[in-house]
Order: sequence, then structure tokens, then C-alpha cells
Amino acid sequence: MNTLLILLAVLILIVLAWWLWAIKGAGQGKNHKAGIPEGVSVRGRPLMTKAKASLYNLVRLAVQEQYLVFAQVPVWCLVDVRAQDHRARREFLNKISFNRVDFVLVHPGTLAVAKVVELDDQSQTSSQRQVRDRLIDSVLNEAGIALVRLKAQQSYTVPALAALLGVEPLE
Repeated sequence: MNTLLILLAVLILIVLAWWLWAIKGAGQGKNHKAGIPEGVSVRGRPLMTKAKASLYNLVRLAVQEQYLVFAQVPVWCLVDVRAQDHRARREFLNKISFNRVDFVLVHPGTLAVAKVVELDDQSQTSSQRQVRDRLIDSVLNEAGIALVRLKAQQSYTVPALAALLGVEPLE
């Protein structure tokens, strides 16, 4: 009788383990084990446009070793958002969560954000873009982070860009 109860208990544990494993893997195809839903495809894409890549290279030349240059940084990574009201904090973070800035100049020693550089092009004149720009301006201003806006259609020399960024040329 005891042997029968032990076998029954083992059988129940095996069935339970199989059932849990089956539920965990249900609905996930062979390529969707990481949580990508069926019917959704993911492909790599360029990090920035050719115009922004060109400006990125000029910014790197202008700042040389004085700053690290990061591209396409989410705004929420640049600021520490605090609030007494957790709901207000969450709503504000949701508001800024999908906004990225073009370039961030970071001090290589302290890793403090020194400046943000935005490239303004003519395709970004929509009212939605203007609202986004005002939000970015106010967030960075409140955080004490300098913002430099550059025109996309204008060509820059390295010394002229260094002057616009307030960077002393290295000799």
C-alpha cells in the first residue's frame, strides 16, 4: 500500500511538472521564446540618418578627448525624476519615455552630462515636433543641462562647431 501511494505521488509530481512546463511554453513558437509575440518581426536598423552621422563625426572631432559623445540617448537616462506623488512621477516618466536626444557630451572623468546637442532639420517643423522640443527644452533646463541646437542644412567646420559647443580647441 505504501509503495502504491509513493508511486501515485511521484506520478502526480511528474504530471504537474509537465503541465507547468507546457503552460510556460504555450503560445511561443520556436523563434519566440524570448517574449516576442507570434506575427511580430524584429530587424536591425541604422541608429541615425546620414546627416546625423556626419554631424556626429564632426562633433567628435570638435570635442576630441574633452568629452565622450553618445548618440540617440533617451531623455529619461539624463535626468533623475523625483516626486512625492508616485503617480505624478510615473506619468511624467511616461511623457518623456520615448523621447531621445541626438547627441550627449559627457565628461570622461566624472561621466556627468555636460551638454545635449540637437540637430534641427526642416522635416521637423510639425506642431507635434515643436511640442516635443519645448518639453525637451524645459526638462533639460530644469536639470541644469545645456542644450545646443544646430541647423541640419548648414555645413560646419570643426573650429566653428567647437565654438558653437563652447569647446576649447586642443593643440
